[in-house]
Amino acid sequence: MGFLTALRSFFRWIADRIALPLYHGWLWLRNRALLLVPCRFPILMVAVGGAAMIIVPQGQDLLRGMAERNVTAQLFFFTLCGVLWPFQVWYWSRIMLLIEFPNLVFDIRNARHALLIRTAAPRIIGFLAAISIAMAFLRASFSYGPGWGQERCRLLCYALAFTVWSVVFLLFVVYRRSMSRAIHRYVLSVRRLQGPVASGLANLFAVPSSGELPYNTMHLRRFPLKMLIMAGFFPLLAVVLFLLFVFCLLETAPVIGATAIMLLALSGWTAMGSVFDIAALRLRFPVITFVIVLAFLFSMCNDNHAVFTLSRDRDAPRTRVTVQQAIEAWYKRQVKHHSPNDKFPMFLVSAEGGGIRAAFWTASVLARIQDSNPCFADQLFAISGVSGGSLGSAVFLAQLADDRDSTGGFRCDEYGRPSENRKFITTQAQNILGEDFLAPVMGAMLYPDLVQRFLPCNINRFDRGRALERAWERAWKLHAGTDRFSSQFELLWAGRTDVWMPSLFLNSTWVETGKRIIISNLDVAPDVFSDAEDINDFYSDRSLSLSSAVHLSARFTYISPAGSLVKNKKIYGRAVDGGYFENSGDTTLLEILRSLDKLDSLAQVIVPVVIHITNEPVDPEYGVIHIGTEEKDKKTTPNRCLNEFLSPPITLLNTRNARGIYAMDAVKSYVAEMNIRHRHYVKRSFFRFGLCKNRMSIPLGWVLSSSARRRMNEQLESNPCGEYQNRDNLREIDNLLRRRYNRALAQ
Repeated sequence: MGFLTALRSFFRWIADRIALPLYHGWLWLRNRALLLVPCRFPILMVAVGGAAMIIVPQGQDLLRGMAERNVTAQLFFFTLCGVLWPFQVWYWSRIMLLIEFPNLVFDIRNARHALLIRTAAPRIIGFLAAISIAMAFLRASFSYGPGWGQERCRLLCYALAFTVWSVVFLLFVVYRRSMSRAIHRYVLSVRRLQGPVASGLANLFAVPSSGELPYNTMHLRRFPLKMLIMAGFFPLLAVVLFLLFVFCLLETAPVIGATAIMLLALSGWTAMGSVFDIAALRLRFPVITFVIVLAFLFSMCNDNHAVFTLSRDRDAPRTRVTVQQAIEAWYKRQVKHHSPNDKFPMFLVSAEGGGIRAAFWTASVLARIQDSNPCFADQLFAISGVSGGSLGSAVFLAQLADDRDSTGGFRCDEYGRPSENRKFITTQAQNILGEDFLAPVMGAMLYPDLVQRFLPCNINRFDRGRALERAWERAWKLHAGTDRFSSQFELLWAGRTDVWMPSLFLNSTWVETGKRIIISNLDVAPDVFSDAEDINDFYSDRSLSLSSAVHLSARFTYISPAGSLVKNKKIYGRAVDGGYFENSGDTTLLEILRSLDKLDSLAQVIVPVVIHITNEPVDPEYGVIHIGTEEKDKKTTPNRCLNEFLSPPITLLNTRNARGIYAMDAVKSYVAEMNIRHRHYVKRSFFRFGLCKNRMSIPLGWVLSSSARRRMNEQLESNPCGEYQNRDNLREIDNLLRRRYNRALAQ
């Protein structure tokens, strides 16, 4: 009995000293949390905005890019939006806590606590919005290592400025009533300010005290006009931005900048979401849930992401030759002024995906080789690109096509000697790909394309995918002066037949089957390209523009949507980024090599040389990481949280790179074995260009800073780490190309 009595006493002590205080604490916290229900949307937007800037890598890239590019207009708009956003969430939080919601039952028996929540909560929410920007800049500065002093210092200055602004904002919203009433008293006390105008001005500063505005008591009809006008500013601004981004997106979005557009969208969503919340709370009807369900139902009939097509140009080639026929045509050009027994290096290029980083790096490598040796374009047979690598490859080939159609030139003459009228293309290619492609996509995605999700019919003009294509076309037109990117894809190979144009293979992925979709000027025959779909067979009576063809290979959702394959007003499937299948482009290149190998007589004299342009920066501190080794890169660190839930999607994302590495190794082995078998004695037959992190990961998005471009150029002209020997690669390729020129001189 004594033991049971002691046990009961122990449990009673636990209940009185621990369980009961915890229960009362939970009730206290729940009752005060319920008081915040009306302003849940401003709280949600602050959480989303803070997470997007502080945690999400793309948000950090946006802030770093803004600091590195240092564009005055974009910095001005971001600063303006960073100042206005805290006011927006603070003001709408105040309104939501003032409005009377009779259908909701709140425990406000203690009016003092309710008044404290009504007064303090909006101030804290606004302060968190302001300080989250400062924290985002501070975290972005930590990602820089040695050699990035200027950019890191600029980010730290931004972080300090927004920290100061956060404090100023908090002081203003706390003491604004005292300041307003002091101004009101001063205006009334000065005699020379008396009059109707002065009285109206004084009334603006006649704000009531906090105690005169109780929690959850003000009817909508009794709201002051000036409060309604101030509350309607951001919804009106959202409508203006929507119209701007519909009718003049390319002219306005790059000026405002992607980061400012994101803050403007958050401000607009705060206002519009709060308006929906007012209706939901007063009518006791789930308005927001209803809108989401409506968007789900409308998604069955409002797809506006159809791949953009053109009517076929009469000057475009109607028939396409096979890969083997193209190899034979290439060889005939080589032997035209040389002995048939000569051996000729045939260059094949594969370009990995990786957003604007991949595009800039691919175009820079190819243009640098071309500028050093104008014969390179004549020796280059084909390029296989994925995603950003496809964009860089297309820019390079478009430059070759523009030169072919112009009076000037930078190619070799018929004997393999460089033309005296040389044209250098590296600077032009880098200027084209140095434009801001992200801001138009963000503007379209967060405004017209978002509105499209809630419309029952599709409006193609609202497509954010088409906005990216138009941004590429505008950049090409701005720096090259032609309409090459908006013209038909096949026109790259139209015109003069006496100038060789390398072939292009753009790799995409079919959503419904997981197969490759290939866009090319050559016939994608099933006996050459195993289990691949030819986009030209699908669009038999239409044609893709060059920008649309590139985008079909570079649709990495969610920034860029899956492209709907529409014919006769019916959707037959959807295409996404080629990196979903494999991210190197080497699977397609391997099949081209096998086609050459089957032409035994030509394989005896054609020496295949592969240039692989990899676009995933490696950390020079780590080599190849294997299971069980002591070294660990952060990418190989096992996930500790939600392992069962997160392992499948993480695996699917990482296998795209693993398959690319596997395909690259297969190409490297095959081309080496092929050259040995046919007795082609070359020093190297596989060249790999790549980037090293050097303590700073170059962004993956659709905008590059000038400093990031400068460091990529520095790595191209050096051996940045043990993994890549870019400078040595350029020297050896140059020597390989000069053999043909030396033979021409000997004749």
